[in-house]
Amino acid sequence: MASFGEILASFQAGEVPEDIFPLLNDVPLCNALVAWKSVSITYKPMIECDFESEQEKWMWLWSRVEFDISKFGIVAGCKAQEASGLVQRLIGLRLIYPDATINAYARQLLSQKIMAGLISGKKKKMGSG
Repeated sequence: MASFGEILASFQAGEVPEDIFPLLNDVPLCNALVAWKSVSITYKPMIECDFESEQEKWMWLWSRVEFDISKFGIVAGCKAQEASGLVQRLIGLRLIYPDATINAYARQLLSQKIMAGLISGKKKKMGSG
């Protein structure tokens, strides 16, 4: 049997770069990922996990938390009916964690995209003046 924290840490330690492939050209998914970091998580009473398989442990982690999907959708900038699907994609792709953190490779990709956009914007601004 393992605790919530132990199982969460094992998933975070097992991240692989391939997990972020869907983010490369999916702006709504990237926006949802950024929005996830602002979600307020409510933890259910902590119990030990009895599951053995990776998939069961992953779903068990998510069963131990609650969050407001409508608030997530507002921050993500998506329609209310799209919010649940976006969260399910992020969960299924293991890009987000039930403690409101995100995959480390995804965080790195977002940082690179932001920096590239800032540099590109500076170059455009300098060239037009």
